[in-house]
Amino acid sequence: MAEVICAAPLTLAVEVHGRRPSLAVSGRADRSNISRMTAVLDRLADKYGHCVSLDLSGLESIDTAAAECLANSANTYGNRGRRLHLRNASQPVWDVLDRLMLGDAFCLEERCVHDSRPEDCAIASTELLLDAFTLPCSREQCRKARMRVDELAEAAGFALADRREVMLAVGEAVTNAIEHGGSAHNESSFTVICLATSGKLSISVSDTGSGFCLDDLPTPEEAFLQERGRGVHCMRAMMDEVSFEFGGGTTVRMVKFGP
Repeated sequence: MAEVICAAPLTLAVEVHGRRPSLAVSGRADRSNISRMTAVLDRLADKYGHCVSLDLSGLESIDTAAAECLANSANTYGNRGRRLHLRNASQPVWDVLDRLMLGDAFCLEERCVHDSRPEDCAIASTELLLDAFTLPCSREQCRKARMRVDELAEAAGFALADRREVMLAVGEAVTNAIEHGGSAHNESSFTVICLATSGKLSISVSDTGSGFCLDDLPTPEEAFLQERGRGVHCMRAMMDEVSFEFGGGTTVRMVKFGP
């Protein structure tokens, strides 16, 4: 029998099988209510000391702020030598997690084996480092964003040469977010999410502006002779993977493989 913790628009139902807790979430998760879910997850971790199975198949939507908070909960589990087991999720949730490159924060195995056979669980032994932050769209914030990403990359064991390339790419991505995402609104901001696990550094930089068209970019040869248009080429040269997503703003996704 499930224990229903909260009512709509975010409904949480807890079930415990033996000492293995699971949480099913339905409705809509956003900045205003995500703290309810993370509070329940923290309580389950403290009470049972086991990995928690999370079912988000009934979640109709989740915004960026809520996804950040959920990933931070997964990071807390990782610091305890456990994992937040994402058993299932709706397509809108998968889309947001994929856009923000947060999938690696969760255990995505079909069935969590850590509590029954911890020696067979490679997920729980993997170090997980996460930093997510939102800053105002002003050029003064570019250095702060670069420094925070560099601190995480250094903690994850990336070499100085790799970190310099990452900082350069992040600087270009943030500059584009400020220029194309800031518009004329003083309240505009950009969000950076940085996740390091198993020798892989995943970074997303998101804004809510009108963005730009990749087809309008000059070629690398043309950009070399111009004052503008080199940022995307620089990101692609410095990082191992770079992709863009447009719609409701722009998200740049970058990956660097290291130690």
